[in-house]
Amino acid sequence: MVAKKISTSDKQAICKKLIALLKKRYSATLPKYDRPVLETILHAICLENTTNSQADEVLSTLLEGFHDLNEIRVSTISELESIFSDVGDAEWRAYRVRSVLQYVFDKEYCFDLELLRKKTLEQAQKQLTKMKSLTPFVINHTLQVILGSHLVPADEKILNASKWLGLVPADESIETASDNLKSTVRKSDAPLFSHLLRCLATDEELAADFNLAKNPLPEEGVDLAQAPSRMESMFANPLSKQKKKAPKKKKQVSTKSIKAASKVKKKVPAKGTKKATKQAPTKAAKKKVPAKRAATKKKVPPKKKSSSTKK
Repeated sequence: MVAKKISTSDKQAICKKLIALLKKRYSATLPKYDRPVLETILHAICLENTTNSQADEVLSTLLEGFHDLNEIRVSTISELESIFSDVGDAEWRAYRVRSVLQYVFDKEYCFDLELLRKKTLEQAQKQLTKMKSLTPFVINHTLQVILGSHLVPADEKILNASKWLGLVPADESIETASDNLKSTVRKSDAPLFSHLLRCLATDEELAADFNLAKNPLPEEGVDLAQAPSRMESMFANPLSKQKKKAPKKKKQVSTKSIKAASKVKKKVPAKGTKKATKQAPTKAAKKKVPAKRAATKKKVPPKKKSSSTKK
């Protein structure tokens, strides 16, 4: 079965309820995104599947650990990899950072992409997609920040949380998730919703709930109308706080009792067999005795000659 289809206006009304609930749990203050365009791209690479605070720390470590962007460009992936060790996918992040800097340097002969702010959404999107190493999340986050585009950037964690809430279908892909999510929220609410959705998706206490590999969605689909009540129930009792019922342990019998029981079992049949073997030949002997007597023949004494024959 497929979940019921909901109109765009109803989706936006439900999304407002979700925003109100999320604001009670997380800070509604939007992060400051006032970096240059190129640093915004680098920050987006650090931000994917992690929190804003972690991304800020990683980016500052990256920029302070090297003399300038050119030194980062000519560094090896192994040299950059250690900077991203705390946020996962270290090798891929290092590769993306270096390849972006290499592309910009080859194209512009400098590390400046500020002209991207003056382009239309279509033009800017076309230019960013030429950087083959960038993910859909990095592209959409950059467009939202520098152009104010009506987008809800989605990485893997945000996608799983959105599926759990019913904001997108269970078979939604990461490539199309951002476009489908933007229909659930008004343009004016998109930046705040994106921020709160990230807080929800990266909440460590709720990681088990959004692990769809271990806790798959119901086959009949997820009803978006029930998303606010389901989310409240999850906040009150997440899977991470639920105690798993331990299986009942079988009583272990001591080795002494096992040995004693085995001795008793061996003794009981042994006595019965001895009695049976003793009685068996006596009965057979009684039966055979009359048979032997019947077989023996009595010897007849020879007859004496009569006196008349002698005379």
